[in-house]
Amino acid sequence: MYKDEVFALDIGTRTIAGLILTSTDEGYEIKDASMHQQLPGAMADGQIHHIGAVASSIAKIKSELEANLNDRLTKVAVAAAGRSLITRTGSSSFDIAPTHRLSADEVRALELDAVREAVKKLSSDQSGSVMHSYLCVGYSVIQYYLDGEPIGALQGHQGQRAQADIIATFLPRIVVDSLGTAVNEAGLTMETLTLEPIAAMHVVVPPTMRMLNIALIDVGAGTSDLAISADGTVKGYGMVAYAGDAITKGIADHFLLDFKVAEQVKVGLTPGQDSECQDVFGNTLHLSYDEVLAVIKPRVEILADKIAQEVMFLNGGAPKGAILIGGGSRVPGFAELLAKHLGLPENLVRIRSRDSLEIVHGLPHFDGPEVITPIGIGCTHLDRRSMELIHVRVNDHHLQFLTMTSSTVGEALLHAGLKPAELVGRPGTAFTVELNGRYIPLPGTLGRPAMIRKNGEPCELSTPLADGDHVEVQPGEAGTAPQITLGEFVDEAAHSFSITFNGSPITVHASILVNGQKEPFDYVLQDRDQISLEPLTNLRDLFGHLAIPVEQEVSFYLNGENKQALESVEVFVGNTKKSLSTPLQSGQEISYVRKPCTLRDVLATPMGEIPEITVKVNGQSLTLTRKEPTLVVNGQQVSFDYVIRPHDRIEYNSGSTEVLSAYIVTDIFRDYEPDEEFAKKGGNILVNGKLAGFTTTIKHGDHIEFVPYGVGIANS
Repeated sequence: MYKDEVFALDIGTRTIAGLILTSTDEGYEIKDASMHQQLPGAMADGQIHHIGAVASSIAKIKSELEANLNDRLTKVAVAAAGRSLITRTGSSSFDIAPTHRLSADEVRALELDAVREAVKKLSSDQSGSVMHSYLCVGYSVIQYYLDGEPIGALQGHQGQRAQADIIATFLPRIVVDSLGTAVNEAGLTMETLTLEPIAAMHVVVPPTMRMLNIALIDVGAGTSDLAISADGTVKGYGMVAYAGDAITKGIADHFLLDFKVAEQVKVGLTPGQDSECQDVFGNTLHLSYDEVLAVIKPRVEILADKIAQEVMFLNGGAPKGAILIGGGSRVPGFAELLAKHLGLPENLVRIRSRDSLEIVHGLPHFDGPEVITPIGIGCTHLDRRSMELIHVRVNDHHLQFLTMTSSTVGEALLHAGLKPAELVGRPGTAFTVELNGRYIPLPGTLGRPAMIRKNGEPCELSTPLADGDHVEVQPGEAGTAPQITLGEFVDEAAHSFSITFNGSPITVHASILVNGQKEPFDYVLQDRDQISLEPLTNLRDLFGHLAIPVEQEVSFYLNGENKQALESVEVFVGNTKKSLSTPLQSGQEISYVRKPCTLRDVLATPMGEIPEITVKVNGQSLTLTRKEPTLVVNGQQVSFDYVIRPHDRIEYNSGSTEVLSAYIVTDIFRDYEPDEEFAKKGGNILVNGKLAGFTTTIKHGDHIEFVPYGVGIANS
């Protein structure tokens, strides 16, 4: 972890500077320092190209410092170029199984999956390898969502869908990996990592100065790193891919010099002095200060213009002043040209050297603007402002990554390339079916979580990690899509009935169609299936399901006109007659009869019957009986109890439909024939000796006489 003494390295494109720095009551003290040129081709534009060459120079510095201190160095603090820092947002969500409460591991995996989504925005590699191109410095949760609504925390909640939005900070993995590999090959372990402009800002523009709008410009060999302060904080970081090497290349091109020779000419420029050198053809050259200055001025102008544009872009305009560090800032005329392009007075654009750092003591000859960054790296580490690196093994693979407040097993597995779904056994993909027009989501099966051990003991994703821990993981398995049968979905038992029907045992099932087709109850539902269910709830539903009509039309003809009659059913449960609304239940004994439709049901008939009577007609006893109207069906006379059949032709003359309360005289003529003389000539009708007419009412025991005209009638 952090110590009061640190070995700090600034691995630059042209030089590597190393120092041993300790903290004191007065500030910091440099105990020893060493600086060496990089081997040819080792680095370009701030990026390591040949790890072995860089490691060789680091090892040389390490050996010198160990010899001077008589101590062994094993750990080192380093810095990466500021141009590498990138931030992106990410979001992830997944369906929650019904009644399931979200665990801490599931929430953590959701966050890590959002980090994985953020890194996809940075890399064109879509192979799916987690953190393939970038290393996460850290992340913060912007917002959690449950079922689309913002929520403060997800753990312990139930719902249908969980989501997390995060903002993550990344470094290209190649930057950290190449730095780490180079120091490892030199026999060192990278203990902490910071960013070069952050380190320089820490010592050149401390927090007490950051209320001022100041630009810090570190001009190196391959890149120019920028940092802007304002309103008490660091406002932004930037980079220009143009620096001291561009000036050196201009000298080499113009005078036909080897690049190393041109670099010596640039570094040795002194007003009033000539530079003696040889070109690539062996010619000895004597180059005056003004002659070289005239050659490099256009490129210095370009450098000043590029840096000024980037500074004003980051700051939203010109700052109040600019501080220059780095070996490239020594180029003659650069500070003045930068002031011109920024529109600032020349006295507000100044180079800062080691002597400006009043709190740094010791080794005064270790001086110049180029030593500011390595000193800043050491101070940042000692002030606990660096990002610590943690070294672990995951399934025998060595990993190093930046640790934040706490590093967890989950982060290590993410860096090892395991997908979050493999860690928690995420539920399978849900889908939706339609039931009677209503959409119903079906969850996937639960997955099997990963089996994770830290140093041989079972652990969770949120388990903290320490440097040197060994993690073993057996990936889990994601769940599958829903495997739900039709019988499970609609509850087969609740929609099936075993009954006895007209003496025969039967089992009836509700009408269930899937996409318009009859399917068995073991049918496995598919995404977007359309299910129609017609439940059986009462006896009417049962008759409909069995295709037995509860009313049946019978077509017939009455006096030549087409008519319809309705035949209905009578239903019995056990021996009790029941209505069709009676609930259907398993175990019921159900029977039915169909009640036929008779002529009496459809025709107007007399509303009552009159008992027969006996009367005396001309001294002769006669019994009279009321007769119903005449009914003829298909040419045959029938009674009102006749059962109507399809297509019957019925002839019926109903006469009066009023209630018949008595017999009249004309009723006698149905069974009695008057004598011939009365029939020819007519005569008088006497009822009980009194004159009467054909419609005179008669009753039981009456005496009726038919007297032809011409026959005398006794006085009554």
